Amino acid sequence: MAGSRLLRTVERTDVTQQPLTINSGPEKVWASGSVTRQTLKDSTEAMIRRALLSGQMKPGEIYSANALATQLGISNSPAREAMMSLVDKGLLELVRNRGFRVVELTEQDKLEVYELRMLIEVEAVRRAAQRDLAVDQQQNLRELAAKTVEISTHEDVSEYLELDQTFHANLVGLVGNTRWLNVVNTLRDQSRVNGFYLYLTENNGLEQTAHEHVEIAETVITGEVEKAAELMIRHLDYAKP
Repeated sequence: MAGSRLLRTVERTDVTQQPLTINSGPEKVWASGSVTRQTLKDSTEAMIRRALLSGQMKPGEIYSANALATQLGISNSPAREAMMSLVDKGLLELVRNRGFRVVELTEQDKLEVYELRMLIEVEAVRRAAQRDLAVDQQQNLRELAAKTVEISTHEDVSEYLELDQTFHANLVGLVGNTRWLNVVNTLRDQSRVNGFYLYLTENNGLEQTAHEHVEIAETVITGEVEKAAELMIRHLDYAKP
């Protein structure tokens, strides 16, 4: 995917801002008693990200940071900072004097993201399988994999996708390279924007991918390097456009 294209500022006058209704607000953050501008920014970004990945925010539509701030009862700054962060991650585009537009990925964009994920996520699994994992690391990986199986039968796809992200982040995190992990997280979000993976709810797709997590986790834990890589290649096939 051409990063410069996704991160550009778009100048248009023929656009209409769309209202955004987010079903959950940052009440837990505010109730914590330690609210900071950064906390609000991160909480708001997480909510917008969920709306993007679930398809609630539609590709090509324009959304206002000010309107979102008003809805959530926060100042404009953290809302705008949250949306600018998502611009940096390739999920939104800044439309000058209008707001933020949801990125609409082309088939070529999707293919580029998929190819990059194949290169770096498969290699991450190889390296993780080569490590002598501590008992708590093994237990955490197994528990996350088992939890995705449990959640896969629920109706809330967003909940599954969040846990799926946590499992894969934990897996890549075993490599011990923060930049590697950040790149993987960004690519995974880009591949999911516009609710692309909602089709997995059909034909028990979520359950199948969840059980693959269990297989991958076990081969990484037991140090079966090439088998773990093969399983990850097969697992990522669902992301192929």
